[in-house]
Amino acid sequence: MNYKSFASVFLVLLCCSLSFAQQVKVNQMDISWKFEDNAITFTASAPDDGWIALGFNSKNDIVGSNLIMVNVVDGKVNTEDLFVLGVGNPKPVNQLGSQSQVMGASGKESSEKTWVSFSLPTKAFDKYHMDLKKGDTIWLICAYSMEDEFDHHSRMRKHVEVEL
Repeated sequence: MNYKSFASVFLVLLCCSLSFAQQVKVNQMDISWKFEDNAITFTASAPDDGWIALGFNSKNDIVGSNLIMVNVVDGKVNTEDLFVLGVGNPKPVNQLGSQSQVMGASGKESSEKTWVSFSLPTKAFDKYHMDLKKGDTIWLICAYSMEDEFDHHSRMRKHVEVEL
């Protein structure tokens, strides 16, 4: 391979790698994220037809997390933007005097799997959310349920440290 061919292949591979999303597999959950302008888009799937949740914290703790829950009911996508005040005490941010940062939620489900996607701004506008900057290390709380009701307990929840 000559130098020009090598340089062309290298440039194509470099450009392609920059456009791919980061991803992680947590038990049977697949999660990926991609930065676009001033937002980060998360996509997640789980092996049940209930809700999916992703939480964000600077420490390995559910308390103090911003928790985004998404379900698909009869083809309609529903989201809940929560802040976890204490164990078993998540509160919708709108009840805490704020507003949801969730943008562009979408999803679908089958009897065996749920897929969801949503975006968040990379810059938080209150204390109930966190900045999500490329290269930062955060704790990602990953959870899913076999039920659509947001107050139903998770079937799986795990915290993983990731680099955005």
